Amino acid sequence: MTLLNICQSVADEVGILRPVTVISNSDPDAQKLLRYANKIGNRMMKVYDWQSLRKEQTFTAISGATQTGLLPSDFDRMVPETFWNRSGSELITGPVTPVEWQSFKTFGFNYPERRFIYRSGGVEVMPVMAGGETLAFEYISNEWCLSPGSVGQSSFANDADTFALDENLLIAGIIFAYLDGEDLPSGSARADFEQYFDKLIENDQPASKTMLAGDIFQRGGRRFSGAPMVQSILTGYY
Repeated sequence: MTLLNICQSVADEVGILRPVTVISNSDPDAQKLLRYANKIGNRMMKVYDWQSLRKEQTFTAISGATQTGLLPSDFDRMVPETFWNRSGSELITGPVTPVEWQSFKTFGFNYPERRFIYRSGGVEVMPVMAGGETLAFEYISNEWCLSPGSVGQSSFANDADTFALDENLLIAGIIFAYLDGEDLPSGSARADFEQYFDKLIENDQPASKTMLAGDIFQRGGRRFSGAPMVQSILTGYY
């Protein structure tokens, strides 16, 4: 489904006129659909490590602490506990907090494994790398939609763009966002969105510690070891 198809499907469900175009359309409803499509798409990329957005980065270390160019252009976040020095079969743990990092620099670093921190859009490692080591990690790409030529993008820019995740989930999310934004009854739409989200999470990466809607919608507060706290998929969507 293209962006236009997705927005037309939403229009049918919420009872507004089908847009003929979405991008650069001056109609207020078309503009709302585009805004919600980008907000929900970006939010879904942020809240879960979807396997379809997970990539691997390999990099040859340079001498020193700062590893310039380590993070790819579509980097959003590293998958926890996947950063390895393959040359030395060594896990590089982190990211550590600025407080921890400054204590390392002040009092010295005496841990058995290397640590890293994000700084100035890059990565610093301690103890420093000798240079030439093969570093590798998995990360989540911020390119959650695709151009007509299948080039990754971080927002919709063309009516023929497609969604890199499940398009029916995006449709459900936009329906809820539109109804809620217009102060129309949206409880059923939210329930449909949550239930479908739960099912996709269950099927995406089956595991003993599968994340559920309670984690996404902040009803619980669970935190899995090594993973960041998940924000609500609906926070700030409009």
